[in-house]
Amino acid sequence: MTNMNDRAKVVVIVSSDISDIYFANQLMKAVNVVGVVVETQHRASSTLEKFNKLVRRLKNPVGLVRKLRSSSASKAYLDKAAKINYDGFGDEGLAVSEKDGVRIVHTEGVRDINAPRNVEIIRRMDPDIIAVCGASILKNPVIEIPRLGILNLHGGLSQQYRGVWTTMWAIYNSEPEYVGATVHHINKNIDEGDIIFQGRPEISPDDNHESLYVKVVKIGISLMVDAIKGIEDGTVKRHKLKKKGALYLSKRVTPDIIKKAWENIESGVIAEYLDNRNERDKKVKLYE
Repeated sequence: MTNMNDRAKVVVIVSSDISDIYFANQLMKAVNVVGVVVETQHRASSTLEKFNKLVRRLKNPVGLVRKLRSSSASKAYLDKAAKINYDGFGDEGLAVSEKDGVRIVHTEGVRDINAPRNVEIIRRMDPDIIAVCGASILKNPVIEIPRLGILNLHGGLSQQYRGVWTTMWAIYNSEPEYVGATVHHINKNIDEGDIIFQGRPEISPDDNHESLYVKVVKIGISLMVDAIKGIEDGTVKRHKLKKKGALYLSKRVTPDIIKKAWENIESGVIAEYLDNRNERDKKVKLYE
């Protein structure tokens, strides 16, 4: 593909989280996005309503919903997380921007991206590539639509951490060296598809898992754009995932887990890593 008319048509599928909306808006600036599908992933609840009041004070009505479904979670940690994410993603994480030629669709059912009506909507957009960030697990009817494949931005290094909340889990496990982003092809399994690109953020002494997550998403967006352009010009390479990282599902995240991750930050897990960065980074192998 060598000219504007030959650019791949991209459909973006995201959740309504602030990071994922930000992802969609950045891709619309960089590649030929023809449609954005925002998946509804959470039912309304009194707990969610309370959280939404919190984030609206930061102009962020939807971010971090995954982290805040438990009413027993510490308000101090919720306040801190919401502010860090809004400071990192800003207004571009609040809503998908209107753009000529881009169809924006919000699903109606909860986690029903694979429902026949949504599959048909995506099919009619006629994408060459689907780019995913934060969506539910996609099934074959969606996976089979784009002729050039589906790419996922996974907020972790798949060789070590698969699933969700992987930046937080790396900090919980005192392994900041394994914080990173993976852009990979989607298959029927979770974060096991062929890797295209991986990257790791520069870690600063004042970082925490939320600020690192912001960095990871921004690195991942850049890698996703490069991957799409590499597919367009035929230069992209695929790397088989030789080692599958541990799988972390959302049900494993409890207020106590979140609290412990913040306690690790407060007790110096980042400083410990930085003091021995060269040695600890030696064990990090990308694309393997």
